[in-house]
Amino acid sequence: MKHTILFILCLLLTLGLQAQPSNDNSASRPKVGVVLGGGGARGAAHIGVLKYLEELGIPVDYVAGTSMGSIIGGLYAMGYDPDEMTQLISSIPWNEYIGNKIDRTTMTQESRLRSSTTLLTIPFSLESLGKSDPNATLASSLPGAYVNNSGLINLFNDLCVGYQEEMDFNKMPIPFACVATDLISGEEVVMRSGVVPQAMRASMAIPGVFSPVIIGNQVMVDGGLVNNFPADVLREMGADIIIGVEVTSEKTWTPEMLKSLPQVMARLLTNVTNAKRKTNRGLCDIHIVPDCSGYGMLSFTPDAIETLVNRGYAKAQENQQRLMDVKQAVDKAAGHSVSKELHAPRSLNLMEYPVCINGINIHGVDAKYNRWMVRKSGLKPGGKYSKEEIEKGINVFRGTGCFDDITYNLIESDTAYALNINMIPASPNVIGFGARYDTEEGAALLFTLGLNEKAFDGHKLSLTAKLSYNPRISARYTYSRHNLANFNIFYDLRNEHYKDRYNYVDFINFHHYQQRIGASISQYHMLNMNASLGAYLVSTTYDKLGIAGDDFEVYLADNTQFVPFIEYQFDNLDDAYFAKRGFYGKVRGEWMLDINSRENNSQNASLALQSYLTPGGGRVTFIPQAYGRYFFGSPQYYNLTNFYGGEVAGRHYEHQLPFIGINYTQDGAPVMGILRCDIRYNFYKKHYLTAMYNVLYEKYSTFNYYTHGAGLKYSYNSPLGPISLTGQWESLTHKFNAYFSFGYTF
Repeated sequence: MKHTILFILCLLLTLGLQAQPSNDNSASRPKVGVVLGGGGARGAAHIGVLKYLEELGIPVDYVAGTSMGSIIGGLYAMGYDPDEMTQLISSIPWNEYIGNKIDRTTMTQESRLRSSTTLLTIPFSLESLGKSDPNATLASSLPGAYVNNSGLINLFNDLCVGYQEEMDFNKMPIPFACVATDLISGEEVVMRSGVVPQAMRASMAIPGVFSPVIIGNQVMVDGGLVNNFPADVLREMGADIIIGVEVTSEKTWTPEMLKSLPQVMARLLTNVTNAKRKTNRGLCDIHIVPDCSGYGMLSFTPDAIETLVNRGYAKAQENQQRLMDVKQAVDKAAGHSVSKELHAPRSLNLMEYPVCINGINIHGVDAKYNRWMVRKSGLKPGGKYSKEEIEKGINVFRGTGCFDDITYNLIESDTAYALNINMIPASPNVIGFGARYDTEEGAALLFTLGLNEKAFDGHKLSLTAKLSYNPRISARYTYSRHNLANFNIFYDLRNEHYKDRYNYVDFINFHHYQQRIGASISQYHMLNMNASLGAYLVSTTYDKLGIAGDDFEVYLADNTQFVPFIEYQFDNLDDAYFAKRGFYGKVRGEWMLDINSRENNSQNASLALQSYLTPGGGRVTFIPQAYGRYFFGSPQYYNLTNFYGGEVAGRHYEHQLPFIGINYTQDGAPVMGILRCDIRYNFYKKHYLTAMYNVLYEKYSTFNYYTHGAGLKYSYNSPLGPISLTGQWESLTHKFNAYFSFGYTF
């Protein structure tokens, strides 16, 4: 009670000093500022506090924030109300932005292959190594953070339409300021002018997680490193009454709590900023600390956001009397009831309101690419576009893998907007690493190197090495023309060991070497579809392990084939391993000419079809599939015949068809087709259960043959790649067997 009376007396004294004779005292009333601290997803509690302030009719004249507080504060300063912000924060797919995910349907085939086979991919540049800079190393060319600028900057731009140009933040609907840290000087930077989305992005750039924001000569990172609760900034802006909201609270540390590096770093950061935080708390007339227990910085689920908003609201309610004292004091000084007032037009939310684009400008790439790139994006001047349509066009460029950063903004021009797209080319080279284990092949490691691979066009070279019981080496040289095609020369070597149930009777161990060299022409950046035409020379040599007798001499003869081919592929699956929607189709035709005999030639045609259907976007996905290969001609060397078996298509031969129920390789009839249907159930988070059934049809010259197979698979979509365990049965031997795999398939 004593503190409340003292608080009111101070307010009245302030009012008495500032009051001026006037019919309307609004201009001379005390100004209210709200400071919002950082704290990741816990910052959703800020929204609940702001909602309660609005219900009480308390005007907010200034807003300052750090990190997540700068995002909530910036949106509020641009005119968003608390209910809008709750819906926005809940609906934004934060995991995609934080995980730097790109819609797979907008990725090129090269980008899809990298993302679905390698566990770690690191871009680098050799350009600086050739210079005289003594500090230039391969490590210095690596990226500085896990997430780059583009996704989050574009998100903020979508929400800040109308406030994307250089400006004084005092001219926003509510004057605004946010805090960042300059990595070069180590000093606090208070941003009260500039580009609003850029300032918000800089204030929450956690080092190592989000890439820094470069503004002039300053390298900006998270303001929480120096001032996580900038009440002093509000005082400098002119706030007479400060309402502070913190979503991080002090806790008692013990030696047991400081054993891991993250714990030590968290405590170190707290120690560095603790003194200023305590000083700034003392500047607050009302200090509100919502209960955020049980939630972390990344708790961005809709349920978590709703709970945190409600907790912020409830904590503000506990301060009702003190907040009402502020309301009464402000109204008395103004001479009338005062509420929130916007001093400029509110921001436009592109997520809800499409805009008319009267021009498209692309910066950061050679002018010769501009027309082609605009055409590929599907965006046309004069059209009206939503956020989704603009993002889809931008993702076409991002999916090439040729750019480190792609940002866009909308600048108002007359009654429409100009769309400016800014691109920063990626480091052209890339190295990758993958690892896998399965019960058929054992452990395997994958190493990849791409030189100039991420260049927009020109000369490119990629090398791949698989180290396992069945090692492979491949190399590909490509000359790309962005407006024409890819011209490819390729070589690969396979050393394969496997067992085959030859003639459905006995298991025989096989071992062969296969070398292939060829050339092809393929489409350039066609995204979901790709056509290629070419020819290759393939040589197969057998080591006939475990085989006796002369019956195999012709069938297993070493042979060399010249093979012209044509292939068409379509793929718009939304995920490489756990797709919920989309279609995959591949059709290929080959004409095989025996180098040793002009009379001996053969042809084959193959297809693979997969469709993913998830009714209502729910948990159950139906996956009908069909596979087939038609081989005709003579002689039928063993390596040219049809094969099936195993979960991995092309395991030992590129034309090997997958078949549930058989873990080994089985040679088949000249005409072979497989019909299959999977039903996959996502029963909990990233855990799946899949029921599988397939039937194989084989047509021989004198009879037909059917084989059935069924399986039940448990899968977990882990950060290191899919983990799966399959129990399966097939009608050929009437036996059950199991298959386990861990990691991406390569």
